[in-house]
Amino acid sequence: MKIFKIALVNPGPGEILEKGRIVANADHIYPPLGICYLSAILKNENYQVDLIDQAAMGFNLQQIVKWIKKKDPDVLGFSTLTASGSGISAALTSIEVKKWNPNIKIVFGNRHVNHNDFRILNKYPEVDICVRDEGEFTFLELIKTLEKNQSLKDIRGLTYIDNGKIKRNEKRPLIKDLDAIPFPDRKALKIEYTGSFGGLEFAPEGFTSMISSRGCPYHCSFCYGKRTVGFRTRSVENIMKEILFLESEGYKYLNFVDDNFTVSKKRVIKLSRLMQKHKVDLDWICEGRVNQVSDEMVREMRRANCRIIFYGIESANQRILDYYKKNITPSQSILAVKKTRKAKIPFILGSFIVGAPGETFSEVYNTLKFAQKLDIDFPVYNLLGTMPGTDIWDEMVEKNILDEEKYWEEGVHISDIDPYGVPTEKISNLILEMLKQFFMNPKYMIKAIFRNTTSSYKFFSLLKILSHNIKNFENFHGVKSFWNPDNV
Repeated sequence: MKIFKIALVNPGPGEILEKGRIVANADHIYPPLGICYLSAILKNENYQVDLIDQAAMGFNLQQIVKWIKKKDPDVLGFSTLTASGSGISAALTSIEVKKWNPNIKIVFGNRHVNHNDFRILNKYPEVDICVRDEGEFTFLELIKTLEKNQSLKDIRGLTYIDNGKIKRNEKRPLIKDLDAIPFPDRKALKIEYTGSFGGLEFAPEGFTSMISSRGCPYHCSFCYGKRTVGFRTRSVENIMKEILFLESEGYKYLNFVDDNFTVSKKRVIKLSRLMQKHKVDLDWICEGRVNQVSDEMVREMRRANCRIIFYGIESANQRILDYYKKNITPSQSILAVKKTRKAKIPFILGSFIVGAPGETFSEVYNTLKFAQKLDIDFPVYNLLGTMPGTDIWDEMVEKNILDEEKYWEEGVHISDIDPYGVPTEKISNLILEMLKQFFMNPKYMIKAIFRNTTSSYKFFSLLKILSHNIKNFENFHGVKSFWNPDNV
């Protein structure tokens, strides 16, 4: 009996031409939990599954096609995102694979397909099926159906080609019980990850990521997850079980990639106390909102070995924050940082977004300068980007500022298209200047030296921060496009 084989690919984040050949272009890389979840579910049903993280491996087009040919799967699945350009990378790979074997069923999943399924299938006839929204149980049902060569018409959550026509099946409800999903099959990737951000390494070995909730209850206008992901959490007991499993597997550093880890202070405190009770020896990182910080919460997080917290501060201007629908104030950011410092969480990162529609130069400057006033360790300056599925995208389309057909595959910087805003080049030059000011500020250097010499925690090396950023400002990875990237 023929074995039905599945290959799952986390594509490289976009492709660039270098010396006449196509090569991958990557920044920080975390384990692709999405395909790891799929692998776990499929293996529970005794399917043969092969995984590859093209982004982490650094494979170019020819190398990933060679890998696929070697595995010779019946079904080839790609986890695709809009902003990273991985949707285009996956499409280019699909074209080459179909030339080799037209009978392979090619499936696209993850957030890129949620608002682009028709466009993908129209532009790339090599792609057979799009799995919309959460893919775990949709993909399993799809595999069982394809194995039996049956009709796809009753599988909720699919968009596919049928006799030359695109069909979009009924939407599949979100998974209510996240505890029912098996833990991700991380070992299938067969790769050792290191934790890095903006070109700075903070976890040299034993690094992985996990997710304790899906979605976010807030409604930021730049976010595209809110329309499809909803908001649900795993039970604290289930999260704790996975943490203990990861510790037993030898992991040392853990990144919670939740859209908003601190939604519930009560949940965070309970989890932190459980980690203390079980004497978990893992250092961990998370993202949080500045309006959800309490002294008790950050204190318990620190006791549970939280080493880095990344706040979405975004802007120093209330007008811009209101436009983003962030539901926060600059004063809340100041207070959150103060409380986090008081709790002695070693490193505080802040995200700042500039280049909103109609944002003035003085407002951009005010935000970048605000980062220097806050007592944070590392600012991440972002140029606002938008893509299908966000409120800002819809607004720009409605105002005839944005051409959907031109930008749907990769998204676009607002500052590249907004006739009323500050041009991208002007913002970028200011960002580089402000980064120099931030890291060369004597007060910052003295505080950083003091913290690194008085704390037993060595996630960041001060010398590495300074040497990396001072020498490489023009290519500094802290100047980013803000797309609200999906980590799953």
